[in-house]
Amino acid sequence: MDEGLQERLEKFGFSLYMIRVTLAASLSWMVVHAMYGNEFSYFAPLAAILITQGTVKASLEKGLCRLLGIVLGGSVSLTIGHFFDVGPLSILLILLIGLGVATACRINFQAITQVGVTSVLALTFFQDHYVVFRATDTLIGVAFALLFNIVIVPPKGFVNVKNTALAGTLLLADGLSGLAPGRDEKDQREALKRAGELLKDSAQKQNEMLFTLSHIPCRNNLSVMKQSITHLQTMHGYVKEIATELRLLPPHYAAADWMKQTLTATSDCIAIFGAKTLSNTECDGSLPDALRRARQLQLTSFAELQGSCPLTAIRDLGAVFSHLNRLLDEVERADFAVCSAAPQRARAHASRAVRVVKKGLSHKL
Repeated sequence: MDEGLQERLEKFGFSLYMIRVTLAASLSWMVVHAMYGNEFSYFAPLAAILITQGTVKASLEKGLCRLLGIVLGGSVSLTIGHFFDVGPLSILLILLIGLGVATACRINFQAITQVGVTSVLALTFFQDHYVVFRATDTLIGVAFALLFNIVIVPPKGFVNVKNTALAGTLLLADGLSGLAPGRDEKDQREALKRAGELLKDSAQKQNEMLFTLSHIPCRNNLSVMKQSITHLQTMHGYVKEIATELRLLPPHYAAADWMKQTLTATSDCIAIFGAKTLSNTECDGSLPDALRRARQLQLTSFAELQGSCPLTAIRDLGAVFSHLNRLLDEVERADFAVCSAAPQRARAHASRAVRVVKKGLSHKL
């Protein structure tokens, strides 16, 4: 689907989720009605509507829970129905047995709920073929829901994830460099909040791409991006803690030039990591050099303060510098994780190429 077309459709309420649900429900009903033409054909579109989620994984999990609940609840209900008529006692027994077994087996809560629903319906419609029909119809609805989850995906999904994560990274770096007094506190909080929202949104978009058609050509890059976003969310937590600690410092410490330089040097490391990992453009700075400079500034500034500050100020400043150091460690870990993943892929491609060449030579010989 074209990106511009998607935006125009969403203005009129035609979201990707709505399109998936509509197509899955309609086609599942058509297939079941063509196969059986029975009165229970509505279970297929109902299943398609209920289990369609934002990701393929979530839809599959919900579909399996629904099928498991139908089989367990239907089996218990048909067994009890041979001995009791529909009534309070029979419903009490099937719910006690069905829900009790499901709970004892530590089955997912959604499956437990489905056990109760199926048990009551199977007892009400008491027919030997009811459970088979309903399980089959539900399976067809689940299959169509998964199919459209896999096929109908946002256009340029991978590029959008990268751009969203990069925007959140740069905003996080800008938010850290602007934590020193002199900038509006409301703007600081909004910048950090917006950075967290962008990183969370990028993580959600990345999860939505898993196991879809868009996932196939960029599955290796998505794995690297997932690691990067996870580390960036950890960095966001450290920056929020630094902001809290800085607000507790006396203004003449928080607004000092050495504090501004230290914050700027640390924020440069975040920005360089984001540009290196999430951008296709060449990065101007070297991340190892930026990390060394930031650590040196931290050590120099803190060492100079020890002889001129009271113990209480050193204690509070130590909390700030401790979080700054942890932030740099997290940047270093993130860079190592991303760099170590790329050579593995390169070695894998190289080994496959060597095997192909050898195989070709052996055929010629």
